[in-house]
Amino acid sequence: MSNHDSVATDKIEQAGLERNATPEEIWKTEVMEDDGEVFKSNTGHAEYRALGWIKAAIILMKLCFATGVLAIPSALHVVGYGPGVILLVCWGALTTYYAYIMYLFRMKYRGVHNIADAAAVMGGPVAREVAGGLFLLTWILATGSGFIGLAQGLKILANGKGCSIVWTVVAAVCTALAASIQTLGRLAILTWIGFASIFTAVFIVVVGVTQVDRPAAAPQTGPFDLGVTSVGYPGFVAGLTAAINLFAGYGSTPTFMPVIAEMKKPKAFPKTLLTSQGALSACYIAFGLTVYIYCGQYVASPSLASAGGTLEKIAYGVSIPGFIMTSTLWVHLAAKFLFVKLLRDSEHLQSNSIIHWVTWLGSTIGITILSFLIAQAIPFFSYLIGLIGSLCCAPTCLIIPALMGLYMDRGNHRSSKIKMAICALHFFTIALGSFITVAGTYTTVQSIINAYNSGSVGRAFTC
Repeated sequence: MSNHDSVATDKIEQAGLERNATPEEIWKTEVMEDDGEVFKSNTGHAEYRALGWIKAAIILMKLCFATGVLAIPSALHVVGYGPGVILLVCWGALTTYYAYIMYLFRMKYRGVHNIADAAAVMGGPVAREVAGGLFLLTWILATGSGFIGLAQGLKILANGKGCSIVWTVVAAVCTALAASIQTLGRLAILTWIGFASIFTAVFIVVVGVTQVDRPAAAPQTGPFDLGVTSVGYPGFVAGLTAAINLFAGYGSTPTFMPVIAEMKKPKAFPKTLLTSQGALSACYIAFGLTVYIYCGQYVASPSLASAGGTLEKIAYGVSIPGFIMTSTLWVHLAAKFLFVKLLRDSEHLQSNSIIHWVTWLGSTIGITILSFLIAQAIPFFSYLIGLIGSLCCAPTCLIIPALMGLYMDRGNHRSSKIKMAICALHFFTIALGSFITVAGTYTTVQSIINAYNSGSVGRAFTC
């Protein structure tokens, strides 16, 4: 076979066409695949677009199935398991729909790499900077929560020895090293290991709480009441904080857009999305219900500590690769946002130049340092999850995607009853997201202040 035929065959296979495709079909497909895309294929340098749909689905699940899942049982205790399950289903459906809207927007306006690019299409440079700032803040805070969980696990494995700050430094160093791997394709195998790790740890807790006589936090002698409730009656602050904690479990959907940019075939994303989100919702409900019903008011946050004793150590030990990969993916995607912003349309974007590596490593290390500082400034898990859900995830998961839907349908909102209903849903979502952002941020910040004043949490930057 000649070199020309070999190249042509590679192009056909890459495009997903039959081997008898005509040169015209090959050319059209190449234009469709590469026109406006941030990352190009076959450049001779780092291959960013290397994800198949299954690998992408695992990455999507790992992005969501992280620290948020560990706050679900304690949130169910606040609102009751009935409303809690309904909230989990509703949040899952709503965020899945708006993740699909983000996909449609990205495919319609080629060259959109992330939510800030989408905001720029709709509102110009100012909108880009606002959305970009929210995106970065989200994953800096989220990585901080991952550091808290990992540091707590390492300290438990060390039988409480060592300062929490030291363990957080260990978590940050491990994250920075793994996150500096250039592409999601190269991170895929580590992501599989990380997902298996955190899933197995959660499964150990689920089985463990059904086998112990009483939860670790319950009185160890005499009678006790789990206080399991089907419908809770919390006050406004506690109820909204719990609802936001449940929402935060789906809060990684804005990171799905950069994942699409590294898929071999972006058009396969809907299959990836439905697979990952369906499995995610099932895991959340099964895990959350089991742990809450068996632990009740004595559920721990993070919930890996609920079984106590040896099971707690086993769960934390198994979960460590999962925690590392969670924070790794968040740092990687936040750094990738900065990296693309700085080097977009530059010859250094996919080359191995000094500028490429200085920019990339500067982004990963800088994001990691900021996340470490957050983990030390707000060193308590559930409140940090609530702050992420209200201040960051509500605008980026709900408000901006709803605006994308309105923007794509502009001029056609009254063309049919279906379009009118979808338009009404978008406006409702914007109102809901705005309420969560304002009220949720206020209640979470107030909860943090109250916790500091009461002395129920540790101080910042202490062991």
